[in-house]
Formats: sequence, C-alpha cells, structure tokens
Amino acid sequence: MNVKIITLIALILILISGCSGTYQAYYQTLKIAFAEQNDAKLTLMEVQQSDIDVMSVKRGKRPAAIMALAYIENSQHKWVSSDNTMLIMDKGRIIRTIGLNENLLYSSNTNFDPLKSLPSHSNDKPKQQRWSRIVDRTGDEYSYPIESIFSQASPDTVQALSLNIEAILYVETLNYKAPANYLRLNNSWQNYFWYAKNGELIKSIQKVSPLSESLGITYLSRIARLNQ
Repeated sequence: MNVKIITLIALILILISGCSGTYQAYYQTLKIAFAEQNDAKLTLMEVQQSDIDVMSVKRGKRPAAIMALAYIENSQHKWVSSDNTMLIMDKGRIIRTIGLNENLLYSSNTNFDPLKSLPSHSNDKPKQQRWSRIVDRTGDEYSYPIESIFSQASPDTVQALSLNIEAILYVETLNYKAPANYLRLNNSWQNYFWYAKNGELIKSIQKVSPLSESLGITYLSRIARLNQ
C-alpha cells in the first residue's frame, strides 16, 4: 500500500471536515485504500516520507491496520481507519471510539488523567498515581466509575519499523467500582504505555473494559522521527 494514498486521503478529509455529508464518501474511498487481509505494514522510509502521521493498530486478533491522523480538535487527536472506525485520543488515552462492536461513548475527569503528567524525561522519578472517572459505553453501560492505579515505570524495548527503541513502560491497573448491569466475571484489567526517552508516547495497549478487545497502538510517525 502506497503511503501517498494515505496522505492524499487524509488531506482530503482535513479539507472537507466541515461538511458532514462528505464523510460516507470519504470512508468508502478509505476502505478501498486500506483493504488488507494480512497485517498492514509500512517501511521506515515510507513513514518518514509521509506528510501526515500514521500509526499501526492491532484490534484483538485481527490483522494490524494503518490509521491516519485526520485532524486535531481541542487537543484531541482523531484517527481514522478503513472500516469506519475512529479513535479519539487525549494525550494517548482513548476517550471515545466510533465504529467498534462496543464503543466508549464518554469519559469524565480527563483533565486529571495521569498520562498528562507522567515524567517528561526518563531521569524523572516515576510515582504511583491514582485516577477516578466515570465512563459510558454501548450496551446500556452508563455512569460506571473506574479507578486506575499506575505502577512505577520500568525499562523496556519497543520493536517497530525494524528498530529497537529503548522505552519506559507504565502499567495501569483499572477496576470497575460498581456492579455491572449483567454478570461480569472480571472487574479489573490492565493497560500499558511505552514512552521513549524523550518522554513521547510511542506505544500503548488499551482496553475500554475487561471484556472488550484490546487495541494495540504503535505510533509509527513518532518512532520514525526519533531516527531522523
């Protein structure tokens, strides 16, 4: 898949983002460009030559797909894929999803998300941090309180674009703090966030609930810029 196609499509979206009637046509075009049966891959050179940011997303056991940064609005990054999926992210946190089997509709208290205040440099001393918020999900799951606890950071390595990048890993343990509307065998789960030594988030694995599919996100453009 030619990265120029991704660039062209995303630029078109930016130009037409104010016209809601054009979205379906855009998604149909993007679906053709991203139609892949196997993991979608880009080389380091292709990513470096792209005029827009791209990331690799592996949803559950599905093949990895390439998502393009459509636009930034109110500091939120909005990424789009071929299957009518949009991830809306704030400082690397998925705060809303569109087009999944089960969607995250709303997250409260995002201004106090510890992801916004994690160490900006690897020499900073990491601290365990807690965060509480309310989330709404499809399936009549509204106003569910969640509490997160972040563990201390540990050194790790991220492999992407045929590169090995030294990173700092934070593990977030999440817990539902109220009974669900239906039988749930597990009320806790974990998310993972990898930061490069310059403090930039380069990879994450996130789930919006214990039973939802994981979303493994690798920020290809950010990694490519580390090696320019």
